[in-house]
Amino acid sequence: MATIAAGTRRLVVGVVVTLTFLLGLAPGPAAALSLSNTELQNAVDGWAAEIGAPGMSVQVLDSDAVVAEASIGVDGNGEPVDASTPFVWGSVSKQFTAATVVGLERQGALDESTPVVDIVPRARDMLGDPAATVDDLVHHTSGLPHDITVTDDWSRRGSAVDAVATISQPAGTTERGSFRYSSLNYLLLQAVVESVTGESFADALDAEVLAPADTSAITDPEQFTEDVPPGHVPFFGSARPIDVGVDSAGLGYGYLAGSTGDLGRYASWRLSQLQGGEDTAPEVDTGEGTEYGDGLFHEKIAGQDVWWHSGAVPGYYTYVAFVPALDRSMVLATNLYGEIEAEHIAAVGRSLTTLVIDGSTTGLPSSSAPMVLGAIFAAVAVLLAIVVWVTVRLFTGQVRQRSLGGAVLRIAITTVLGGSVLIGAYIGVPSIVGASLSVMALWAPDVTLAFWILLGTVFLASALVVADQVVNYSRIRQT
Repeated sequence: MATIAAGTRRLVVGVVVTLTFLLGLAPGPAAALSLSNTELQNAVDGWAAEIGAPGMSVQVLDSDAVVAEASIGVDGNGEPVDASTPFVWGSVSKQFTAATVVGLERQGALDESTPVVDIVPRARDMLGDPAATVDDLVHHTSGLPHDITVTDDWSRRGSAVDAVATISQPAGTTERGSFRYSSLNYLLLQAVVESVTGESFADALDAEVLAPADTSAITDPEQFTEDVPPGHVPFFGSARPIDVGVDSAGLGYGYLAGSTGDLGRYASWRLSQLQGGEDTAPEVDTGEGTEYGDGLFHEKIAGQDVWWHSGAVPGYYTYVAFVPALDRSMVLATNLYGEIEAEHIAAVGRSLTTLVIDGSTTGLPSSSAPMVLGAIFAAVAVLLAIVVWVTVRLFTGQVRQRSLGGAVLRIAITTVLGGSVLIGAYIGVPSIVGASLSVMALWAPDVTLAFWILLGTVFLASALVVADQVVNYSRIRQT
């Protein structure tokens, strides 16, 4: 019996040891990389210097609190940037709107399968397909194009419902069904929220998102004007201040504002939502290696599932990302943005994500602004050389024998070519860019100024060539 008992004890001990060993090998929850404030500060210092940002603020959080933070530089008023400095959130606002819609649906106040025109009848003239649903707006599958000539109206102070009544169907609207990113979808979502709640979008947002997240956002135009400092746009290698305006009908797509502290408290709350299963919400394929859910893109980054969204208005860039498996979220805001620099600046968000996941940082792509500006000014230089050459001929009396027909032909060719370039560039460039020259001046003021210089040089060169033909032919006639 003693032998049996001893054998039993050895068996039990062996089983316990084996189970302990196996449990030690069994994969548990992924562990987040430890990131110190110093390490994050060093990264922020480098990113701000590389993109030329006057100021930048970053927080890394878990579902409860800040785990690392860093800030650098000054705001548009010259005050030091920190976690309390207001920034404009741009399209990061969209996830707040989507979360508000989700909250209203949970209450039974809204059904995402409902056609938009049943809730906002005025949207019928704006939508290409009257069967487009609230879900189509959330997932950008309504067929509406991204049209910044309709959005980003800094003079609007009314509701989104009122704004919808003034918007006709944008050019380029297609059939619903495929992903097509457009801020107009979220302008309409703001109108949907206003209509189903019977109150302002700001009130609904506070009830469904801000209060549960124990945070705040700037939604009042007067407070925005008073509290939000100027942002900055790239301008020939420097940063030029721009007094950013607010679109009250665009809170849902781009004009919420607040500090990284405000955004960080929301990020912790939303992270817990994702950990609770929100990541199973329906998503659509964007066709670009990502999926789009409730106001967030979803993709694999450094081996982890990441939900993220960036945002920009002239003068500000913001980024929010969530890594639920690591219990990490991150927010980044900088007071510099211009459309020509978009890829260069946006890469900072991706670099922050990889830093949080595995400690690596990705190199930022080169700015395309020098190439664009270089091409424009190279053309200007060629035209100025022509201007100098023709001017010398005019004032020195250097004349070549030519017939009347030859002079008329040269004048005709110059007029047609110069006129075509002027008219084609003036009309064609805004058409290609999808924005008027005044809108272009907000998003890329240096390129827009260079464009005007180019047009002026084309006109001057053309006029002088015509004058050369007329004056010098007259001289020949007089001899």
